[in-house]
Amino acid sequence: MQDCHGYHVSISGALMLVILQGVLVVLADTNTVKVYRATGSSLDLTVNYSKQSVSSVRWKFNEKQFAGYSQSQYSHQNSQFTGRLKEDNDKVGITIQDLQPQDSGTFSVVVDGTERQYPTQMFTVYIQIPITAMQIEKNQMWRLSTNSCDVDVKCVALGAESVSYLWSGYKTVSGAQLQFSISPAEGAVTLNCTAVNNVSSSSATETLNCSTEHPRTEAPLSVLKLISSLVAASPYLLVTIILCVKCYRARGHHNRQYAVTVIEE
Repeated sequence: MQDCHGYHVSISGALMLVILQGVLVVLADTNTVKVYRATGSSLDLTVNYSKQSVSSVRWKFNEKQFAGYSQSQYSHQNSQFTGRLKEDNDKVGITIQDLQPQDSGTFSVVVDGTERQYPTQMFTVYIQIPITAMQIEKNQMWRLSTNSCDVDVKCVALGAESVSYLWSGYKTVSGAQLQFSISPAEGAVTLNCTAVNNVSSSSATETLNCSTEHPRTEAPLSVLKLISSLVAASPYLLVTIILCVKCYRARGHHNRQYAVTVIEE
């Protein structure tokens, strides 16, 4: 186990590339590294060899070279990183700034030493949108039949992707949505929601009270039965109304014909 700029990395081979300020995972193949970075952040790719022992370096993205180092000079090829590369003058390395989702892909660093060829470092980078804000949406209803409140809460992380949620406090459970009941006797209860993805985390807190004066109350059972009966009978009511209207019109038409006959006579 080796401490690498704040990251504890298991190394069982020649892992000589340092990646700063990101989530770093060493895969089973010691020459493959998985990195998660947030949009707008930077990726620092520094070769962990002394400048004197390095002859040349080639940085590639999806097998296409975008930067190089040779004879103590850096070179940049035309690529999607143009204008976002920063050179390290103290060591041999470059930094990709202002990362965007399209920067996700496979990188490789090929290092030629003055005396030997160093192992090529392969790694994948995933650029994800970080959590920018958190909110808890709630819906609470007083239930007469149980003298308690039905609570429906939902945790929402704004602007992020691939988010996992964990509730703590009054309830401890995972998932974005939570449903439960509380009684007035329990008083105020507090819920904490934490949202996490590979590049960020954020939390929000909500305090709930159950009161008989809650504006939303379940409808009495008799009212519900009446509404359901009307809904069920509505097709028959509609047919009855149509038939009555037709009969009324037909009768009116017959009366008008009779009146005309009397006048003519």
